[in-house]
Amino acid sequence: MSARRHPSFRFLLSVAVLFPVLTLNAQPVVTSGVIAPDTEWETLWYLADSKVPGPSFMLVGGIHGDEPAGAFAADQIRHWPVTRGKLIVIPRANRKALEAKTRRLPGLEGEDGDLNRHFPASVGEGGTRSLLAGAIWDLVKETKPDWIIDLHEGTEIHRINPESVGSTLIYLADKKTEPFFEHALAAVNASIEDPQKLFLPLTRTGGSNGSLVSAAREHLGATTAIFETTHSAWPLGIRIRQHRLMVHRLLKDLGMIAGEPDDLIFNNGNDSRIAVAIFVGPGVGGAGPLSIDETLNASPDRFISRIIGPGEVQNGTLDQFDVVIFPGGSGSRQAAGIGEKGRARVREFVSKGGGYVGICAGCYLACENFSWSLKILDARTKSSKWKRGVKELELGFTGNSLELLSLESPSAPVQYANGPVMEPAGSPDLADYTTLAVFKTEVAENGTPKGIQIDSPAILTGTFGGGRVVGISPHPEQSGGLKAIVPRLIEWSVGDDPGR
Repeated sequence: MSARRHPSFRFLLSVAVLFPVLTLNAQPVVTSGVIAPDTEWETLWYLADSKVPGPSFMLVGGIHGDEPAGAFAADQIRHWPVTRGKLIVIPRANRKALEAKTRRLPGLEGEDGDLNRHFPASVGEGGTRSLLAGAIWDLVKETKPDWIIDLHEGTEIHRINPESVGSTLIYLADKKTEPFFEHALAAVNASIEDPQKLFLPLTRTGGSNGSLVSAAREHLGATTAIFETTHSAWPLGIRIRQHRLMVHRLLKDLGMIAGEPDDLIFNNGNDSRIAVAIFVGPGVGGAGPLSIDETLNASPDRFISRIIGPGEVQNGTLDQFDVVIFPGGSGSRQAAGIGEKGRARVREFVSKGGGYVGICAGCYLACENFSWSLKILDARTKSSKWKRGVKELELGFTGNSLELLSLESPSAPVQYANGPVMEPAGSPDLADYTTLAVFKTEVAENGTPKGIQIDSPAILTGTFGGGRVVGISPHPEQSGGLKAIVPRLIEWSVGDDPGR
């Protein structure tokens, strides 16, 4: 039985159009639409109408394509069950730029390419400057939100480098609205230990001329703000949560939402899809996590994924999910990032029936032989020298793994980057693992021992309590021909038959 379906899980949402909050009997009606339909810029928007009188609140993410945290946060928040008023969300406003990972509209430079300079400027100075801005502005005028919050990311922390607006709340407020932003600021700062990284208010300006929030404030009289996280200061999972903390406090003060911000990441207990938590916190690096998220999003009928950080691991949010993925980077840093409390939470999650998939660093984290590891997989590393190198290696698949992974060839190339070279740990407290693939070639640079990698496990599975564990030493999620095996292993980890 998966952790998400465990009796202790609190169901707050249903999979249908109606999202009942069981404790409040609220039933917002959720509808959606398309901005700039039938154009290259088209993107989705969502409206949750509580049918109870209250504020109209618009949330926008992804105006700039190299600022992904806001887009991910908005896509999580759009599922929240509002109890009063209306919640309008545009998660991926600048979809093409997000896909290209560029700040500006692809192919355009300077302000010509900056979507957040394309909205109506000061009164009397004209209209929108691009098709996409015009379509977004049409939605704003049609829905007439009382509040508009635009989620962004700065390059550096403003408190440390005043040239950047990272870790700030940018707004103009009056006596009535000022407390709302002060509370949002306090909510995010309560999650930050380092005083040098605390968020600051910037109240000198409410946004640049031609920005969405400036236009909405000046032309429509809306209360507006820009929430800026800092992409150089924290991993993606933490930045997403920072946005979520600030928006949640605003909505709670407005009487529009119940519960706590981490209660509402997924928790749709009636959804038959596999709910996957992808950890992107301290110690996680590379393109693997977003590659996994993209692969899972390509099968929306089978999976729903959320990126999380250490805060969610430590406070029990994993119980909303069926499986957690710890990706590549540094296993010891991931362990330190979630801390002793987080490691205990992961062990509890798996023992209660949750799935665990560890890739490279996440596989180190699952192993038995480190003081900081989870000790949920009966495997240990053959050598303390781990920096073997980065190279494409050959995998050989064993036993019934071809059928399990829906593969045709008994071998395949895979990207490898210092993943663990493993052998049985022989722990009396852990079940023996099963090998699905072995390394048929090796890399042994930087004084690492030669000969120990060939025929050692590359992909293995095991059990821990009532849950299933997958350990993957290389990076199939970044190997073109093997990306599809990660969803298969996720399915196996929660007891579902691959290819169902």
